[in-house]
Amino acid sequence: MSNYVAAVPQNVKLDPKVAKVFANFYATSDDPSEKKHHDYANAFTSDATLVMGLRKVQGYDAILELRKSLWIGPVKTRLHTLHKIFPFGDDANEVMIFGHVDYQLKNGKDVTVNWAGRAQMVDDGGDLKMSFYQVYSDSAAIANAMKD
Repeated sequence: MSNYVAAVPQNVKLDPKVAKVFANFYATSDDPSEKKHHDYANAFTSDATLVMGLRKVQGYDAILELRKSLWIGPVKTRLHTLHKIFPFGDDANEVMIFGHVDYQLKNGKDVTVNWAGRAQMVDDGGDLKMSFYQVYSDSAAIANAMKD
């Protein structure tokens, strides 16, 4: 099974397009190439809000810059594994996602961090995109690995 395919509770209907958006999004998130920076930002509506920890940005340009900044720090590689997606009710466009991410740091250390996310999905000209996305994770593991 792919790291990017999440389980969905059996008694809840989730639009298959939502699951596909997140599979593509996290595969894109794990690829540091310039093209993928733009693909990442294009997963959001033009006026979307993205919150990661204390960082809150809005709009394509700000999301693009935040995305680029994620690859200039201590992280060499990342591999997200999605565990589950929980929609808010049948056929809902608001979802909670959780999983873990394996980081390889530029100092050679490996770190695994659990995370969760909350997203609001909207139809944007025929494409399903995020209008809001907030990530919940603890960056202490990476900070501690950087100390040694």
